[in-house]
Amino acid sequence: MMLVYEYLRHSSLDKWLHNKNESLAMLDSAQHVVLGWPKRLRIAIRIAHGLCYMHHDCSPPIIHRYIKTSNILLDSEFNAKVADFGFARFLTKPGQFNTMSALVGSFGYMAPEYVQTTRINEKIDVFSFGVILLELTTSKKATCGDEHSSLAQWAWRHIQAESNIIELLDNEVMEQSCLDEMCCIFKLGIMCTATLLLVDLP
Repeated sequence: MMLVYEYLRHSSLDKWLHNKNESLAMLDSAQHVVLGWPKRLRIAIRIAHGLCYMHHDCSPPIIHRYIKTSNILLDSEFNAKVADFGFARFLTKPGQFNTMSALVGSFGYMAPEYVQTTRINEKIDVFSFGVILLELTTSKKATCGDEHSSLAQWAWRHIQAESNIIELLDNEVMEQSCLDEMCCIFKLGIMCTATLLLVDLP
């Protein structure tokens, strides 16, 4: 059997956030495209729409389990599409937990509760989405913390220390006109990655 997929010209989101040389190589020499804040916000919204469809409009609900920037593909207009459903699972009952026999995911994107219990529901995708929101606002990798921590933990430490959020954002993207939006999305990323019970996440 052969699978045929839509061609998505701009590859995956991680190339644009963390491997800028690769993203430039994907563009024609006559073009100059920067993944500025309006594009990043639109990408975040489209990912949210995709997850909302999987979690609330599908019956039974689908849990992706592998949400990360390298699995967010971008077309020629930078429209985001959630990809790689190889590890996706159906929920037996919406809102309830299923227990998996093994962990699936990448460091930095997996909810701590999932790592500890191997139980899943919609909230583990919400945690991963929150990490992507932090990446979109800071341009840091999900594994960017210190030797023993992730981006989500790094962000939480700064919030607990009452750091100025503006100082945590990506200077290359930040403009006065979008500061409020960037701060709101950063805070939403913090809420999604809250170190509370999974059921307490948004």
